[in-house]
Amino acid sequence: MKKAWHMALAGFMALILLAGCTPAPTTTEPTETTPPVSKQAVDLMANVQSSAWQTVNSPPDSQAVNAVNRFSMTLLRESVRNEGNILISPASVFLALAMTLNGADNETRDAMLQVLAEKDIPVEAVNQASQAWIAKLTQTGKKTSLEVANSIWFDQGFVPDPAFLQTNADYYKAGASKLDFRAPEAVDIINGWVDEATHGKIETIIEEIPAFVVMYLINTIYFVSDWQTPFLTEQTQEMDFKAPDGSVKAKFMHRTDRITAFELDAAQGIALPYDDGQFAFFALLPPEGTSPRDWLDTQSDTVLFGRLAVLLAAGETEQIDLYLPKFEVRYDNSLREELISMGMGIAFNGQADFSLMNADRAKDLFINDVKHKTYIRVDEKGTEAAAVTAVEMGKTAIPDPPRRIDFNRPFVYGIYDVQNGMPLFVGILEEPAA
Repeated sequence: MKKAWHMALAGFMALILLAGCTPAPTTTEPTETTPPVSKQAVDLMANVQSSAWQTVNSPPDSQAVNAVNRFSMTLLRESVRNEGNILISPASVFLALAMTLNGADNETRDAMLQVLAEKDIPVEAVNQASQAWIAKLTQTGKKTSLEVANSIWFDQGFVPDPAFLQTNADYYKAGASKLDFRAPEAVDIINGWVDEATHGKIETIIEEIPAFVVMYLINTIYFVSDWQTPFLTEQTQEMDFKAPDGSVKAKFMHRTDRITAFELDAAQGIALPYDDGQFAFFALLPPEGTSPRDWLDTQSDTVLFGRLAVLLAAGETEQIDLYLPKFEVRYDNSLREELISMGMGIAFNGQADFSLMNADRAKDLFINDVKHKTYIRVDEKGTEAAAVTAVEMGKTAIPDPPRRIDFNRPFVYGIYDVQNGMPLFVGILEEPAA
């Protein structure tokens, strides 16, 4: 029976995430997508080669998948406390923090593990799961491209531990570069890498580098794909979208077809596969009168994405009259407070232990901020999306900037005989003369 399902109803679900649908063929090496390093930066990985990719022959295990799903839901729940459009990439945040985890020790490591996975799971297991995930993510079809890039940037005075570099090369294919963070061009060099990695969709992640910051660990994800069944542009029409502050005009794509459709705790859901079936766009429309945020509050941290995976894998279709708005969203947020609320507070203060990052094992590093930007465009042809996460590491032991004294008003002065302890001249300057 044909079902009219108009996505113009209030509260269109802002869970604009990419969900894997079917397993992809096994491979040993992801597509090389890491942008080249600026000539003004010293490439610390010139003589460090990834040595572990040949071991990738299976997708992440169920324990790892459950951990990522729990992390994703918890981060989403924390993020939706902000108003307006929300768009996060749990994958990007997870991978950036997983690289950072390799430098953590003792209580800091345990706290980060508790947030990313489970406290008793070894760091090595997180690395292996991340490596398998990256390898599987980057296996795409002819009309789908998904690129994952990782980089670490150090201030020129910082000496990283070689084992830290090697681990992140092995499991994340992370590049590492050394820059003079005080140089005016440092910000542009790092942002240029991000701009290239996201194909120009996210141009900057850093506005300025604070004096105490000595490192950035950065992940980028770029996705572009056509629908398996594109929408016809001539079917697109202007309709009302019931926003929280009142109706606004929006362009709605329209298609009547057999579409994967389901219900999830009273929310109506659809899934639209991309060209090779590995990825799908999903949307969830809460019942009339229930906001997306209120609906999310009813969901368990460990269940929602697992249930979605089952529903999407089942692929049950029915005849649907679908109206879906075209949209383009840019999102920018610091995740510092969200991650502290999730249990990573020790990593953000002076008690943090990231001694495995530096060669001298000093316990003077902490996470100052986790910067996150995302972009998505959904239209008749398909979807383009990008994300960047930058973990900003500060150093507590950096000397305070010099105290400034300006003798720009009348002062006492003199010449003193230091050896004999007597003044030779003493005076007051009220007005300097040329």
